[in-house]
Amino acid sequence: MKKVLKIINKILLWIVGIIVVLVIISAVTHNILKPIEKSKYKIGQTINVDGKNMQAYVTGSGKKTVVLLSGLGTASPITDFMPLAERLSKDYKVVILEYFGYGFSDTTKDERSNENIVNEIRAALKQLEISGPYILMPHSISGVYAMHYAINYPTEVEAIIGIDESVPNQTKINKDANMSPYLTLLNTLGIIRDVTYLLPGTDDGMNKNNYYTAEQVKMKKIATAWNGLNISVINEYNMVNTNTKELYDMKYPKDLPVLSFILKDSVDTDSEWLPLHEEMISNAAIQKIETLNGEHYLHWTNADKIAEMTKEFISTRLK
Repeated sequence: MKKVLKIINKILLWIVGIIVVLVIISAVTHNILKPIEKSKYKIGQTINVDGKNMQAYVTGSGKKTVVLLSGLGTASPITDFMPLAERLSKDYKVVILEYFGYGFSDTTKDERSNENIVNEIRAALKQLEISGPYILMPHSISGVYAMHYAINYPTEVEAIIGIDESVPNQTKINKDANMSPYLTLLNTLGIIRDVTYLLPGTDDGMNKNNYYTAEQVKMKKIATAWNGLNISVINEYNMVNTNTKELYDMKYPKDLPVLSFILKDSVDTDSEWLPLHEEMISNAAIQKIETLNGEHYLHWTNADKIAEMTKEFISTRLK
């Protein structure tokens, strides 16, 4: 019996040892490859915001400026928005900003509050020497940041065009549970990279309409390995309840044109989704809601339609 226990203990020690070695190899490989890959695949231009590197992409040369702001945890916003940006750039100057912790930007431990994120957006646009007022085009959680921006700096925002954007009062109904900061170890140790590359790819609907090139689809996968569950993204996720609460029961300014594209499936299956957006409206003459089929990332499959309806909205609602 003692011999059996000794053999079992040895086997367990070997298993633990192998796991430790594999994790060390994973961590070393990940942290070596990450800066090499970021340098190799870099898109856009790097600007300095609060002493850190933030990535931006600017295209088009129209008189009006559309600023695309990504949803929470979008690994590569520049890649994610590229088909939509290409279509919008035919008529407008288009800016895609990658928040800290996203795409090619640095991570940060600064609080991911509405105020800090909006100040970083403003600082980035200043560094790019692009003056306002801006048409903010937020996806998902960036709808909250866009609203904070419009309320606090009204002369800098001439319209908001949301893409299935989050609204403050949604956390009155369903609060988001906090994520453990220890989950960042999955990123630091390269586990996210391992899972991303070892598991078979799943069709998330991103390229259903073939808007993205094979290189762009690959870029999303690589960026997920860099940014999945990093410290900035987890801190931002854990600020959702606080950031939305700060804007509870507020409406859009009455003189602000707003076009909100929301997911039809959510409207059909969630009785609260449409009313939550409707209660934001303060002036129905210039603020409207449109429903589109697709996924939460509506621009993945509706880039043509969103660009067309955006052009019509801007031409009729903005001077």
